[in-house]
Amino acid sequence: MSSPAPTADVSQSNASQSLASYDARPYFARALDHGLKNGLIDSEKLETLRSEGAKGIVQIADYFGTSHLRTDLDEALKRMVYLASFYLEHVSDGSMNRAARSLQENSFLSHSRGGSQMLKALFAMPTDSAIPEPSEPDDVREFLRLRTLAEPWSVAEYRARLAERQVFVEEIQAALWFADVMEIAREALYGESAESVLDACLLTRMAGRFEGALLSAAELKAFLKSVRRSKKKAKPSRDALEELVLDVPDEHLKATARHLTRLVTKDLARIADAKVPFNDLVREYHDRFHHFSLSSEVSDYDTMVTDEWRKVTKGMTDTDSMNTVFLCLAAGKTAKPSITVAEAKAAIKAIRTDGAAVRTVPEFIRRSAPHEMIDDLIALWDDEFYPEMIEQLILEDPDGAMDPIVRSLAEHCHIKAAAKKR
Repeated sequence: MSSPAPTADVSQSNASQSLASYDARPYFARALDHGLKNGLIDSEKLETLRSEGAKGIVQIADYFGTSHLRTDLDEALKRMVYLASFYLEHVSDGSMNRAARSLQENSFLSHSRGGSQMLKALFAMPTDSAIPEPSEPDDVREFLRLRTLAEPWSVAEYRARLAERQVFVEEIQAALWFADVMEIAREALYGESAESVLDACLLTRMAGRFEGALLSAAELKAFLKSVRRSKKKAKPSRDALEELVLDVPDEHLKATARHLTRLVTKDLARIADAKVPFNDLVREYHDRFHHFSLSSEVSDYDTMVTDEWRKVTKGMTDTDSMNTVFLCLAAGKTAKPSITVAEAKAAIKAIRTDGAAVRTVPEFIRRSAPHEMIDDLIALWDDEFYPEMIEQLILEDPDGAMDPIVRSLAEHCHIKAAAKKR
């Protein structure tokens, strides 16, 4: 009877063989050794590589620090070998023969410079779809300092990042092309997402304008109304969509198509959906695009203000009018900028009985108020009116007489026929 197979010994033997076959040397060293052993690199070229390497070490040391310190020279050697290996492995795609021939036919410095250019090119590419401001030279230096020694990338890692960032490049370049056509100032775009720029430009084209300027506040609102009122709820025809991109350069069509598809399938469907409150729709699209596309002037934005805001405020936006609206909303009553004494007492009673509708006020503000007023109105409610008038005045003594409370409220609200303000 045969003895059992020595599985443990076999495993150890296989592991030893795998370890022996693994070459941890930099790719440049392996390619050079392969070329010398197989006659792909001659002795004359080897001497040239040594001479060029010595010059390259000094140049790299000067770039990152000083060529007079031994530690800088040692680090420069490691950086140079990494850069040459990085470039060689990328261009040869892992083929030792191609790598060796490249060393024979080209200078050593061209290989290390090639690796540096690869990293610089990647650094210049965006890490997300936000439109970046021009980078500073020192930023590039610090990036190279990190990637050539402290935290180097493998070729596989580099390629993965390159592919990822290429998508962002396509998005941003397409957005910049559209922005130029629509005459949006480049400095107004820094920090904005390419998606938002593309969406705003394509939406403007859907509304019938192809150049000159994006939709104004009033035009955007009119466009949203026209889509909602249209009897043609189906998505635009293929011919109509093709007309939107006839002038778009080929290099921008891929990114443009992605955004156009999303606008048609999601945005147009949402705009046409009667279940979505129109005022919410207006606010949503204004907030998405106003940073770079719509005028931020109050006179222009006033045309965007929702019907609800105009109906409630009746054009009154002073502090006392806003406080009166807050009181009504907190009491669950019809919001008005001015109320009677009887209405004030009814509001007080409702708050005492059911509590204040605390969330109603900020929700109304965010939904309906002009964009430039929102923060101040939220602060007026949160920091002043609610703690002082609701909590301390109305709710502190739930059984107290109403007349004194009405008189106090009249100092902060518009209450008709109330006692004169002190």
